[in-house]
Amino acid sequence: MSSTEWFSKARFGMMLHWGLYSLLAGEYRGEQMGGADNGSGELGEWAQTYFRIPCREYEKLAEAFNPVGFDAEEYARLAKEAGMNYIVLTSKHHEGFAMFKSAADRYNVVDATPYGRDIVGQFAAACKKYGLKFGLYYSQEVDWHDPDGGAYDCGYKNVRSSWTNNWDFPDNANKDYSRCLERKIKPQVKEILTQYGEIALIWFDTPHVISKAQSDELYALVKHYQPNCLVNSRIGNGVGDYTSLGDNQVPGDKKEKSMLYETAATLNDTWGYKSYDQHWKSAEEVISLLTRLASRNVNYLLNIGPDHIGRIPAAAQNVLKEVGAWIKVNGEAVYGTSPSPYNVELSSGPVTEKDGSLYFVLNKPGNEIKIPGVLTRIAKVELLGTGELKFIQNEDVVSIPLPNLTGKIYPVLKLSADTPIEVDEGIIEMPERKLQPATAQIEGNIKIGRACDIENWRDQGSLTWTFIVKEKGNYVCELAVNGLHGMEPLETEIVLTVNGYTRSLCTKHDKDIDSLISRHHKGLISEAGVIELVEGVNTVSIRLAAPVDRDMFRFAYLTLRRKQA
Repeated sequence: MSSTEWFSKARFGMMLHWGLYSLLAGEYRGEQMGGADNGSGELGEWAQTYFRIPCREYEKLAEAFNPVGFDAEEYARLAKEAGMNYIVLTSKHHEGFAMFKSAADRYNVVDATPYGRDIVGQFAAACKKYGLKFGLYYSQEVDWHDPDGGAYDCGYKNVRSSWTNNWDFPDNANKDYSRCLERKIKPQVKEILTQYGEIALIWFDTPHVISKAQSDELYALVKHYQPNCLVNSRIGNGVGDYTSLGDNQVPGDKKEKSMLYETAATLNDTWGYKSYDQHWKSAEEVISLLTRLASRNVNYLLNIGPDHIGRIPAAAQNVLKEVGAWIKVNGEAVYGTSPSPYNVELSSGPVTEKDGSLYFVLNKPGNEIKIPGVLTRIAKVELLGTGELKFIQNEDVVSIPLPNLTGKIYPVLKLSADTPIEVDEGIIEMPERKLQPATAQIEGNIKIGRACDIENWRDQGSLTWTFIVKEKGNYVCELAVNGLHGMEPLETEIVLTVNGYTRSLCTKHDKDIDSLISRHHKGLISEAGVIELVEGVNTVSIRLAAPVDRDMFRFAYLTLRRKQA
């Protein structure tokens, strides 16, 4: 199986952020880092820069790092039980400390700690034993332990956390990332590629000052030693084999079928361990995100932060075991699937396709479901884990009476036919439809960003959708927008035109855009009032009321929902 093929089939992986920061656990000298509950969202692995801890003092953590509770096979077994197919471990994060034996820098787990054993090597062996692909995260630019660590042109991540170490090494003007690259980064990347057998992927991160030539050189280095090793897009400058979307992001629309995508996401609100962050996602939330991402052709790389003695938090274990139980029944709707053939997400839930069959993940199943736009004659309908169900197909609508599914988390229907199932990609499903950037005609100097929302919208460019509605009526219209850099969207006047009739509205916070990801990405939904759609062809467009001089928001989608009588 090729490197791209295994990745596209895997769909679900485990990420592990583990380093010296696990000893601090989000606290230092009587002060805690912030968390989601108070809105500051500080990350445990950023403790050194948040507290501005001098390297000489931070190095003392290595003298105390002795994870006597660590067992790599325990992680591998949990990943398998959860239905995950690969593991990505932080070999070196921004703190500059290596979790492997390194001749390039003695600041590593073998030479600088009482533990004295190679963490990466143990994970490599465990993954091989349990049939998991093994990948390594490596921070190729940000390195707070090196005087020439990059990102020195970026200022602060927030009011407290500098991207570069400007407390030990304050002279940013004379820093030169190329020196760090030559003396540490390239030698260590070579080490992780040559010391542990097959590496399935290298997960680089946070490119800032790295040049195109340097990204190319690093990419070539990986391919020289491991030709089949995938490299993610955060190596920088448009280089890489697959796209890493934003942290915790669910794109607004499905991604290109022939390309590779992945979203890395947290199980609570931090990547590195924080003892007091108990804001865990439920198994139901994880399954929802997994299936929504699969329906968009995106892998889900879910992170756990081990504690300082190497333990997996019990709450995380419980969630992953529940997810694994669901996958044992419904995994065929996730693994090796293609994205939904529909251009919109159906109100019933995510849709995936495999081997000519369609899988429908049911968000809130009732007594019956009506699946629209099915152009192929269906031969069989199954409820995974239960068996065949009766159905009626009337033209392009498949009606399926459902058994009592009370207490079932996201049951899955499988529709099969004698030939690959075709659907009306542009179906206007009522009573609800999302109008998303990917299906719009775009005019002006605006573009679709990597999360499939509209970014850099400053002029009076427009988005226009033309579609067919089978039944006229009144529909409630809502505008969904995301904020920038974790901030709420700024209030902006928008012009909405429906079949030639125009009205103005403002981006105001009527409700959250998405309860599952609003913890990480601030978004809001504005009520735009009631509009009338006619039977047949309809045209809806939006534009800014006036040009603006900065980014105010990222447009996500319009929702049209039939007004109840």
